[in-house]
Amino acid sequence: MAVKPSVQASVDGSFWVFFNEDKTQAMLLVAPPQGDGNPVKVADVVRALEEMGVAYGIDQQAIRETIERATNLANKVQAVVAQGVLPVHGTDAKVNYRVPEEAVLRPLPYLPDGSIDYLQIDPARYVQAGQLIATVVPAQHGRPGRTLTFPPQTVPQRPGKEANLRAGDNVTASEDNLQFTAEAAGYVYLSGEKLCVLPAIPVAEDIRTPCQFAASLVLKGNLLAGAQVRVQGDAAIGGRCEEAALNVRGTCYLPHGAQRSEIAADGNVLLGSGVQDCTISTRRRVIAFSESASIAGGRIVAFEGIEAYTIGTPAWTPTEVVAGVDMLGDERLFEIAEEIRQCEDNIQKINLALRPFVSVTADVTSPEKKEAIQRLIAHRRRLEARLKELQHEKRSLTIAVNAPTRAEVVVRGVVYPGVKVTIGKYSYLVETEMQAVRFTVVRGEARVQVRSLDRLQEK
Repeated sequence: MAVKPSVQASVDGSFWVFFNEDKTQAMLLVAPPQGDGNPVKVADVVRALEEMGVAYGIDQQAIRETIERATNLANKVQAVVAQGVLPVHGTDAKVNYRVPEEAVLRPLPYLPDGSIDYLQIDPARYVQAGQLIATVVPAQHGRPGRTLTFPPQTVPQRPGKEANLRAGDNVTASEDNLQFTAEAAGYVYLSGEKLCVLPAIPVAEDIRTPCQFAASLVLKGNLLAGAQVRVQGDAAIGGRCEEAALNVRGTCYLPHGAQRSEIAADGNVLLGSGVQDCTISTRRRVIAFSESASIAGGRIVAFEGIEAYTIGTPAWTPTEVVAGVDMLGDERLFEIAEEIRQCEDNIQKINLALRPFVSVTADVTSPEKKEAIQRLIAHRRRLEARLKELQHEKRSLTIAVNAPTRAEVVVRGVVYPGVKVTIGKYSYLVETEMQAVRFTVVRGEARVQVRSLDRLQEK
């Protein structure tokens, strides 16, 4: 039986033309002919593109090659056969840090009271004054495209995002905001979109002699006998504090406590371990962070109050804790008065120096004279701003010192006999062991009251 050969039907080639999404390109999809069918003609494709609205950019060579490929491969082939102007999208700005970026981007470490934990700050953040700490590669905005249709329409590009980095505390930026330089030595950090430096002076070795620090002290060593230290910022003592004197204008952190030392601070005094036979004065609070942070012997004075776990010893060691009394207030008022006097004197000197140039006939055409005048005016503004700050601090301090005290002493653990608790004008001598109590003075009652923290649900 003979088998008849199959006869393939003859079908001409076909095509479809269409735009991409933004009409900057025209696409051609070609289906090859079958059997003895005719291939697609270039002229037919060109006519279809023009009817579709393509006004320019038709590539007849690309059309011809697409038809040939479809025929040779016996399969559908798609290609771009008309090209407008593609949009060039922008690139985002990039910040190049001159210190490890991962360190800068991490939040600063904090202690339970909200103070900065200087001892846990990554040393990689540290920069010197005048050091370049970051540069910015600006965002590129790109270039718009243009459609193939007539009249051509603009196709917007996607612009790059700006860095939006700004200079914060102790950082200066160049006029174009592309370079950031540290004004002070310290630790680099980000506060929102602001690049800042936390002024600090790290010291690795022990301190045994009198010395002063113009910024926060980060001491990894010990503070030992003979040390008489004054710090303009905060102080964090990573080692022991023994038989030393420490005066701090900010917060004082003693993770390993202190023994037989004199400590004065304008900010909180924070205890990570016990203090023995110390004299501590603060205009804020004394706060114990752990059960091991006991207070034994000595005298502790905190204007805003004391939070402790253990006060005194089973041996009835004489210990005095005082709240609601500002031992440093008079000293600070004297310092403020002296600084106010200096500011006023310097402002008067600047005014005298500027007086010859007040007249409209004064010769200020010299660039050197203009620059000198601008420096004097800028310095006067800084002095006037500082004067306002000092006057505000003086008023606030005077009000606080004379206001009725709301300070209290909170003991979450044990307070032993031999402890004297003073709040404002009134004192209380502990004669029996107590646990979890609050010492306070209620308005209208001329005595120290003792209340259980258990009853107040504060334990």
